[in-house]
Amino acid sequence: MSKAPTLSIIVPCYNHARFLPERLKSISEQSFRDFEIILLDDASTDNSQNVLRAYAGQEMRVSATLFNDENGGCVNEQWRKGVRIAKGDFIWIAESDDVAAPDFLQVLLKQFKSFPEVGMAYCDSMIIDDSGKQHGGYDYSHSEYQNRWQGDFVLDGKTFIKEHLVFRNVIPNASAVVFKKENLKAALKQSNMKYCADYYCYTRLLSTSAIAYVSKPLNFFRAHIHTTRWHSQQSYATAVREKSTILKEIKQLNIPQSTENLVKSYRWLFKHRHKFKRLGNLFTELRARVDSTDKVALYGFNDISEYVLETFSPHIQFSVIIDKKRSVADKKGIPIKTLSTSLLADIDVVVVCSFNFKEEMCSNLNAQGFKGRVITV
Repeated sequence: MSKAPTLSIIVPCYNHARFLPERLKSISEQSFRDFEIILLDDASTDNSQNVLRAYAGQEMRVSATLFNDENGGCVNEQWRKGVRIAKGDFIWIAESDDVAAPDFLQVLLKQFKSFPEVGMAYCDSMIIDDSGKQHGGYDYSHSEYQNRWQGDFVLDGKTFIKEHLVFRNVIPNASAVVFKKENLKAALKQSNMKYCADYYCYTRLLSTSAIAYVSKPLNFFRAHIHTTRWHSQQSYATAVREKSTILKEIKQLNIPQSTENLVKSYRWLFKHRHKFKRLGNLFTELRARVDSTDKVALYGFNDISEYVLETFSPHIQFSVIIDKKRSVADKKGIPIKTLSTSLLADIDVVVVCSFNFKEEMCSNLNAQGFKGRVITV
């Protein structure tokens, strides 16, 4: 009888044929080599299944290829399917559009050897676009806590929940995580969540184990137009309901000294429940007050600016995105720069893309002497 592998790599795929060769290459080239590979496809309509079959024919460590005839539309179920047949004691869910550094597995598996109480270990991620261009790391900061992610750490799971997960999912990409299979299997409750299934799983898992973090960016998270995210008032409302379910789960854990943060998080949900109604109002303003000859700046490099870009890029000339931190990256070919008088000299319209800092941003524009039109959310 052959020895079971130490780790099982689950690759869930849906319509990522163009990214699969790079992803699969980064799996085969891992410096840690004692693993099996389980290839899953949720009824892709592109060439994904052919790419996966070809890879299985040349990579001897592929132990299973499971392709759905119909799209299930539930990431959680794909995870559960892979975990059910996994032979390894550890699991890596390697999303099909991401990429890993060659020492990703080697570094993260060391965390479990050094700290037996750890149920999941993850590393920092570098954000890349469709072409693989890097756009900086993930922003873990939040107004309610200090940035713990400047260096490596190991933390009790319930402390991590009450200090961080209660506010937001600070494990932004499943591809950056290695799990103990026994912990993941216990946490993977059947769920129809579309946007927060991973978040829900992490919360359940960390209620019984510790977490380890490696600050070196060994994972490359591809953020592109097909990434699962909130695109409409209906999808945002769904995500809010899912987040509420997670907060109820946290409340039932009865973690000492967690009540204050739970209350703050519930208040945030209530405050932002009408987010997409406000976005709809913003879109109405843009259609009424901006034409194709205007040069437009977006003030704020965030989800609101991304919604504006996705909706209006074919019709409006976006010249620059103004951000208080970044000044070198670009988004869809639009430069991202810090605010200055010279930057505003050639701009006709500034769209302020923030709820919380709207007044401050308008004040900043006045201080720079901007005389054009300002449209706010």
